[in-house]
Amino acid sequence: MKHSNAFVPTALASAAMLALVACGGGGDDAPTSLTGMVAVDGPVRNAVVCLDLNANNVCDSGEPASAPTGADGTYSVDPSTVTEQQLASSSLIAPMVPGGLADPGTTIDMADDEATTETSYVLRQVPGKAGPINPLTTLVAEGVRNGMTEAVARTNAAEQLGIEEAKIDNYQDDPAFDDAVVVDNARLMASAVATTLEDGVPLVVGDQRAAIAEAVQNDLRLLRYTDGSNFNYQDFMLSAKAAGEAGLSLVDGRVGQVGGVATDASVLYNQAYLTSNGWLRCDSTVLVTATQGVPNRSTFCNAQTAVNYRKNVSVAGRPMADVVSELQSDSENFINTGLSTTGLLAALGAAQFPAGSNLRPGLMLTLTQPIFINSLNTDGRPQAEATSLAQLIAAKPAAGVNLATAAGSLSLGISSDESHNLRVAFTDGSDPTQGSVQYYDCDLAGNVASNCEATRTGRYIVEEYADGKVKVMRFTGFTPTVMDHVRHYVEVNTNNQVNGVTGGDWVFVARQRKPDVDSNLSSNKRLNGTAWTAMKALLGI
Repeated sequence: MKHSNAFVPTALASAAMLALVACGGGGDDAPTSLTGMVAVDGPVRNAVVCLDLNANNVCDSGEPASAPTGADGTYSVDPSTVTEQQLASSSLIAPMVPGGLADPGTTIDMADDEATTETSYVLRQVPGKAGPINPLTTLVAEGVRNGMTEAVARTNAAEQLGIEEAKIDNYQDDPAFDDAVVVDNARLMASAVATTLEDGVPLVVGDQRAAIAEAVQNDLRLLRYTDGSNFNYQDFMLSAKAAGEAGLSLVDGRVGQVGGVATDASVLYNQAYLTSNGWLRCDSTVLVTATQGVPNRSTFCNAQTAVNYRKNVSVAGRPMADVVSELQSDSENFINTGLSTTGLLAALGAAQFPAGSNLRPGLMLTLTQPIFINSLNTDGRPQAEATSLAQLIAAKPAAGVNLATAAGSLSLGISSDESHNLRVAFTDGSDPTQGSVQYYDCDLAGNVASNCEATRTGRYIVEEYADGKVKVMRFTGFTPTVMDHVRHYVEVNTNNQVNGVTGGDWVFVARQRKPDVDSNLSSNKRLNGTAWTAMKALLGI
């Protein structure tokens, strides 16, 4: 991957509008040149475009090729040495070449004057067509290669990425990429495709309207297993659907036992997201929706939308215990994280994963930043303290803060590092909609704050959402933190819940991701349905 961050402008792709130029030579309709633009985020310099006659994804000697593109990314290929049949059946390709900026062979994205990639990959058009060459045309070309007509591939690819079909050819009029703010548009979707290519993951154009005959076991997301009476897991089940229905749906399944007693759903499903209708508990009745293909889009809890892709790394024939043991030293481990594997390894014994089993590492960029409660079980303020934001303001005056113990203040998360806590109290709470606050930086050991120092002053602002049903308190003026999110305080009451988030009236601390790319980019691993079905049967859970 070219950058430490994926989905960034140097891994993006741009469209071009120049088309086949036809005039004279070898017949009235024979083209004298094949022209267009190669682009990633912006036009690509130093790209050599060729007509890939033998479909080997390489510009071979003897294949018609352009001179290296200039700063405008335009190419021109002379097809006079090939037959009409070759012209109709061959694709124009543009290899992206890594290297130093001074190397004349390195493909350079003129949007940021950086190399387009850190690993080689190839952009292409569909056979028999000139014009733009970019990641979006490359995705369409992959659909054509797998049997779709160009029209069908374009329709499916556009729906898969949530863009207009016309943007496949030209998204240069989209706002320029800004690392500070994630903007969901075709330019960013081209980035997702380019990053997928750069990471060596095969592109797939999904048939968005295809039927799914029956429910299918999908990926394992999390497993914690001590023995058959003490465990919990989270997996996904792909729902059946009729032909003509768009995309796909997955059931977020969570199961657990403690001492042989089933864990209550309210413990397993402990998050709530703020939607346009109010607070929604993210339980098994709220389906995860997604488009089909690679990369694809998904939406969790009717609020958080992302673009993502996954690799398939075969573990077929490998002992299950070996794979589990290897994961323990992996930063993306999802099995018994922080928990002994003794009982799990004993239960797995020498069993091997069956054919078709895959480990699935993936990369995800969150496109929306909804407000959410991370734990309905632990993130509520005591009801004796406050059941409304107005009461919370009155309960935490700055005059009552104990600097030695942090008592009388509210936490806003970690500040400069894991050992420091940002806290706040109210200096003017006379207005329930806005006022002034005092911030504090405190030492943090475990979950205990102490030794606080008053730092900056700032403001609180109370905003209304969901047609005025939900109140959210935001804070401004504090020193930026190292967290990937900011903290708010919110009201959850009997009138603003969608599906029974909690009983009574409460004030919760809530979270919202920061808008920059780094804060919204994440990676994780999963185990595919085939592997998980075999493991789950062996464990008897």
